[in-house]
Amino acid sequence: QGGMVTAQNLYVTFNRGTPIENPVLRGLSLSIDKGEFVTVIGSNGAGKSTFLNALTGEQRVDFGKIVIDGQDVTRMPTHR
Repeated sequence: QGGMVTAQNLYVTFNRGTPIENPVLRGLSLSIDKGEFVTVIGSNGAGKSTFLNALTGEQRVDFGKIVIDGQDVTRMPTHR
């Protein structure tokens, strides 16, 4: 439970309910502890930018939770 950054069961689907619906994040969970370094790699369309944008508040998640330093930031606006 709990690191400096914790993502729990994140889901993001683009164009939901349309013929071009694209599930990008499908239950992504991870915990990054203070002092750890993480590299996010993957092919085009794997969800790297979507995940990082979710962490910064630029991308809303459909389901899941993001906690940074013990504070739930899932629905916070980017400027916060």
